[in-house]
Amino acid sequence: MKQESAAALSSTARAEAAAWVARLHSSGRTRALEAGLRKWLNADPEHARAFEVATEAWEVGGSASRMVVPRVADPFQERTPRRRFSPSYVALAAALSAVVAGVLYHVSRPDPAVITNVGEQRMLTLEDGSRIFLNTGTRLFVHEDASERQVRLENGEALFDVAKDPHRPFVVTAGDRKVVALGTSFIVRRDEQQLTVTLVEGRVGVAPVSAASTATGVEAVLTPGQRLTFVSRKPPKLDEPEIENVTAWRRGEVILDKTRLQDAAEEMNRYSATKLIIDDAAAADIRVSGIFRAGDSARFARAVGETYHLSVDYQQRRILISGSSN
Repeated sequence: MKQESAAALSSTARAEAAAWVARLHSSGRTRALEAGLRKWLNADPEHARAFEVATEAWEVGGSASRMVVPRVADPFQERTPRRRFSPSYVALAAALSAVVAGVLYHVSRPDPAVITNVGEQRMLTLEDGSRIFLNTGTRLFVHEDASERQVRLENGEALFDVAKDPHRPFVVTAGDRKVVALGTSFIVRRDEQQLTVTLVEGRVGVAPVSAASTATGVEAVLTPGQRLTFVSRKPPKLDEPEIENVTAWRRGEVILDKTRLQDAAEEMNRYSATKLIIDDAAAADIRVSGIFRAGDSARFARAVGETYHLSVDYQQRRILISGSSN
């Protein structure tokens, strides 16, 4: 691959490819891992190009005593000798090789916590090809064995794109609830006082953690577009939100639709260390609509202030929004 083509790859494709190469060279290489790689390679032409860069980076770095590295055309056959690389390409490959080493260390640890900080998003690809997209301020643990794929969401929000495997259910535990799926796409969000499960496609069952199986104690079986919300000391609520709004964070957006300004500020605060503070009871009840960039609290405050004639006071690490500026 030419240096220009390698440089044009997205950071996401590079990171995923590095993870695949690291896993293929770990002691945990399995058929399920190889099947997941095939699925990933076929999902996007860029993946194949990124995989070539990652495997070449592994070779340039002299990893694993020059172990046999898979080819993109057939990742499970031996490679033929490759061409020599220019110094500029070696530099590019060496940088990616460092990423591979870091990913290998991370993958080899037993059930490590996967964490995103405020304003950060991350994607995790599992051995079977399932993908987990973590939103801001999220902490979860992943465990896979021969009978089940398990995720424990301690806090935050994640979108799960689950590869089908009838013999190994995919179970997400959040608080005292668990979500069970065989192959589907859904979002789980766990806040301090609230838990929501939104089904994007497929089918999931939601049940108490104490339920012995999906047939015992199931509270709901969701269909695409449905959201189930649990709030402390209140009965569960089922509704059908705009999926475009619920998944807006994947595009770096916050979509508000007649949302109380107080609630809107709290949603924006998830993505920024600079906190919005609504310092006025009347202003807190103003209904706000619009599409805002996640993390851009200053622009949000300016737009709200100008639209509703509110006073905006920019301070260090916080922005105060209060009554009329007139």
